[in-house]
Amino acid sequence: MKTGIYSPSHQAKKESLSLINLCLSTGLLLFNPPSILSDVTNPWSLHNDERIINRKHVSQIVLETRSNGFRLTLLVNERFPYNYKSKSFALYYSNIKNAKEGLEFAEKLDRYLNSGHNMKIRINGSEIIEIILDESIR
Repeated sequence: MKTGIYSPSHQAKKESLSLINLCLSTGLLLFNPPSILSDVTNPWSLHNDERIINRKHVSQIVLETRSNGFRLTLLVNERFPYNYKSKSFALYYSNIKNAKEGLEFAEKLDRYLNSGHNMKIRINGSEIIEIILDESIR
């Protein structure tokens, strides 16, 4: 039978190591948010002008004719549990030169959203400034 030597100093060293370990892991979680440790983007860590949307949020994609050109409008629902209090609003992308380009872009967005991927948009009010189609966005 193996017996160890018990000493109060040895026990104190064990307790101090466990306390240091606890402090380091707590500091890691406080100063490095969990979104850095995971591959899923935390919506609270996005800038005010960025949103991540997917097919559940976009109900319709509309190509509109305006006096100064064309624009692509996304009808978006703000998701609530069971859609009981969902609110719809329109976001538009006006960087479209002609109807053919707008239709091709609308079909591309529709295929991308139907594939189940998320997209990140940068907005200014209700105008979409930039659409980022990246399959790694979660």
